[in-house]
Amino acid sequence: MPRKKPRSRHLNPKFGAAVKELGLEFLKSQSITHRGNRGTAREKALMNFLSENLPDRYSVVEGEITDLVGQSSPQRDIIIYDGVEDSPFKSGNSVILAAEAALVTIEVKSKITAEEITKSVRAAKKLRKLKPFGKPLAGSDIQTRSSGAGQARYFHCMFAYDSDLTKDNWLSKEFGRIQKACGSDHLIDAIYVLDRGLIQMNWKKGCEEDGDGGAISNLYFSILNFVQREGKRRKQTPYERYTKPRKNAWTKL
Repeated sequence: MPRKKPRSRHLNPKFGAAVKELGLEFLKSQSITHRGNRGTAREKALMNFLSENLPDRYSVVEGEITDLVGQSSPQRDIIIYDGVEDSPFKSGNSVILAAEAALVTIEVKSKITAEEITKSVRAAKKLRKLKPFGKPLAGSDIQTRSSGAGQARYFHCMFAYDSDLTKDNWLSKEFGRIQKACGSDHLIDAIYVLDRGLIQMNWKKGCEEDGDGGAISNLYFSILNFVQREGKRRKQTPYERYTKPRKNAWTKL
């Protein structure tokens, strides 16, 4: 019988505290009357968590993603990219990221409902139609580096502070209704609901949240492993192709 590999619980209290902190930020945001500002406050809490815990080279922004063929994603609550290799286009308060630079996208919800799932699936379909490097996104196998050579992959998540489903058998019920909404398409990779748990759609597995933040730690490390793995296989972003050609061609001197 193979020996179990030792596992450290050193980080568990940190993630357990993060769950409590995010829950507190959610409660504080309920006093904000303006719906847009309330949503922004909830997105900001998660952005802060990711910014503080991901390695310094990864940047976390809100914005949209555009590709070389003129397609754009809906506004994304959170986009993670390699801040050393890439930089977004900024115009006022707007942030636009090249499709080749985006690694992870997260949609933040106050509560998952059937209506919100429909909206999320519609937005995810538009996101998945982007063509980094002029090629369709690679499929749902996000672990095998040899698959989809030359194609980019995105890790797309939903993060919610609550669900309208009851807590009994929640993992199975939530997975079932999201899978039904997505059909056979690869749209959403992971769903996390605060104090409920994490569902990995591609693996068809889920884990309930615990006092140590076990589920949110799994989400964090899924994101971390993905950005590090995917970043290594990406080619450089062809920024020169995002600008119009000069009217006057170069002249040999």
